[in-house]
Amino acid sequence: MAQLDTLLEKQRHAADALVRFCDLHGVRDPGIEHVRACREALQAGDIVAAVSSYKLVPLGGNGCFNDWQPGDIPDHEHVLATFRALVERWSRVMHLSVDAPNNSFKPKPLRGSA
Repeated sequence: MAQLDTLLEKQRHAADALVRFCDLHGVRDPGIEHVRACREALQAGDIVAAVSSYKLVPLGGNGCFNDWQPGDIPDHEHVLATFRALVERWSRVMHLSVDAPNNSFKPKPLRGSA
């Protein structure tokens, strides 16, 4: 159970950082509402709802959430790099719960092991 708590904590931190960044920098993409819902579910300890919200955020491909660009600002490259890093971290830690049985973190056995 401690491993699950650690994962949930990482997921909460990643979602919160991403939402705060998006609020600070005016990200208006519709996907941010699903990130918010994911954060709220994580804060409530509801991993099933969090994963459902995570899956609604389009990532990869053209016109997806992670394609957001900051406006014409002095630190454009830095802001963009920070956004991409936050999205990548949030997506990576959330994805750990996507395929886990019962939406809890359980490492998959190695091939050939029982």
